[in-house]
Amino acid sequence: MQITPLKLLAIALVLAPMLSVSANQAKKANDVLLSAMSPFEDMIGFALAGSDTDITETLVTADQQADGIKKALPASAASQFAALMDGLHKAVTDRDHHEVAGTSVELFRLLTDNLQAKELEIPREVSLLDYVGYKLRVLAGAPKPDWQDIRKTAGEAAGWWNALKSKVSAKGLRDAVESTMGGLAEAARLENLPMLRFGARIDLDLVDLLESDLKPKR
Repeated sequence: MQITPLKLLAIALVLAPMLSVSANQAKKANDVLLSAMSPFEDMIGFALAGSDTDITETLVTADQQADGIKKALPASAASQFAALMDGLHKAVTDRDHHEVAGTSVELFRLLTDNLQAKELEIPREVSLLDYVGYKLRVLAGAPKPDWQDIRKTAGEAAGWWNALKSKVSAKGLRDAVESTMGGLAEAARLENLPMLRFGARIDLDLVDLLESDLKPKR
């Protein structure tokens, strides 16, 4: 069957509203997931500090967002989220601070992985670099650090940065992140905990600057 220009136009007119609705739904889901990351970020810091009161209060906030998060996630990811939340509740009840921090990191990663990249204003790699900082802080705080996991995480960070750096306009910021990635890799190679902790903290600080640099100018 021959498709004429008129038929192509008709198809385009039919599909356009559907594509617009789909993009709008993706943006709304992204907004939910991005907003939901904040309590888990806070929980990591509170857990590493051993602040049970703050952990409990932040868990209440996370629970209030849980239904909306599950609706914004695909079915399989929603099941993972529910299982991780169950684990988080148990860790909070047991006052297992390291487990609280680790589970919060995995929840943060789950939300990040399910962001719909095409509809993001700021590339997903920025959130993944945020995840790296938190993950390395938690790994560095373990009674017996898993250096294999630390080296894997530092390697992932380098890959995400390589995918992102051409989009960063500020040369000074690019150089700072490049140096930080090198420092994390070196800390992992040398199994140097103070160096790793310092690099993770700098990574988190630089993420804030990356968000500012990459945010679309209105």
